Amino acid sequence: MTAARPARATGVVLALALVALPAGCATDDEPGSPTSSPSASSTPTASPEPTAEPTASATPTPTADGPVVNGPNTITSPAPGAEVTSPVTARGEGTAFEATLLYAVVDAATSDVVAEGFTMAGANGEVGPWEIVLDLAPGDYTLRVWEPDMSDGESGSGPERNLVEVSFSVV
Repeated sequence: MTAARPARATGVVLALALVALPAGCATDDEPGSPTSSPSASSTPTASPEPTAEPTASATPTPTADGPVVNGPNTITSPAPGAEVTSPVTARGEGTAFEATLLYAVVDAATSDVVAEGFTMAGANGEVGPWEIVLDLAPGDYTLRVWEPDMSDGESGSGPERNLVEVSFSVV
């Protein structure tokens, strides 16, 4: 039985070679004609080197007026250092457990929290937009937005996850 297997395998390989041979050799070209295939001794020609094309960066580049980003959470307005009027509309994108992002507005002069609450965004890793309208007196403030840490089962009692913050002035 062992002698039959090599003979059968050899017969299959030989049959496949005979089927492929006529198709590969069927040509009306004379050897050495321009359309004949290159021989094994021909040397390949080098193709020109590809040039690098500029690509868009996957990570936003921070700028003075660009979004503030930490992980999936961003603040797109107000911009860092912006002077705005009240009411202040803060916007961004984010994701959190049950779509709930927490926020706090801190008065820069006193370090007091002057506004806090929650806003709805995306959930379960899907990023979605959020918006907060804040009625603030003239002054300097820092807006802080984060995902509550739900690892202990209590809403917001853990560390601030993916915290984003921006400082701005109300004039």
